[in-house]
Amino acid sequence: MPSDTYSSSMLQTYSVRTAANTSAYFVPRIKPDMNILDIGCGPGSITLDLAALVPQGTITGIDCSITAIDSAQNLTQKRQVKNASFKVADVLNLPFEDETFDIVCAHQVLIHLPNETPRVGAVEGLKEMRRVCKPGGLVCARECDWRSAVIHPPVPEVLEAMKLVEGLTALKRTSPYGGMARSWAESAGFKAADIEASAAAVYYTSPEEARWWGETMAQRLEQGSSLDKGIKEGLISQDQRDTLPLGWRKWSEQSDALFSMTDVQIVCKK
Repeated sequence: MPSDTYSSSMLQTYSVRTAANTSAYFVPRIKPDMNILDIGCGPGSITLDLAALVPQGTITGIDCSITAIDSAQNLTQKRQVKNASFKVADVLNLPFEDETFDIVCAHQVLIHLPNETPRVGAVEGLKEMRRVCKPGGLVCARECDWRSAVIHPPVPEVLEAMKLVEGLTALKRTSPYGGMARSWAESAGFKAADIEASAAAVYYTSPEEARWWGETMAQRLEQGSSLDKGIKEGLISQDQRDTLPLGWRKWSEQSDALFSMTDVQIVCKK
């Protein structure tokens, strides 16, 4: 279903994503005449970078957020890209025929799909991605694993904010554990021999990076619904509405601030 769940701070965060810093694990496999589907395209920055690699082909970006699609379409006009299109759609019910695309890719999407017992959201998403992929084509996904987070110094309010995310994730019944990606792919119908897995670290270590990330995380808390939901569900107190964002800002000003997390990448041949 279409939604408007992206805050301005989230869109700003997603806008710094490029094909170079998100998709290097499958970019060498792209051919100029391929047709690509980008799942969860957000504001379109990755999608339009990939469009430049398929000058004789096309790329389609989909997202459940109307706001994100509007941003992607505006960016397309600004960059004057002719072979990219965008539409609001749901990864669990893709509006495309079987065997349509040469590559189907997703960045930080599977971890957000809810589990409905006995179905695993990430597996169902990969099944749909596999369905619309051509025989011999590739299904690619890069997903973070929240268990790998390293945060220094351990500012208490920041750790509490991370616990809030974990608590809300449990309530939404999603699986923020990219380390399960190979298992998800096998459950979605890919043969083990046709799944390649790798990993990449995302990190913010310089003072400039730490300040940007800390402020981004603070704004995402303030602009999103996590604090209200956390209070409603008893995960945090009313006082923490102010202290959790301030904690991220406090962390961002520390001279030794460091944040890192591991992303797991899979390339699956159909």
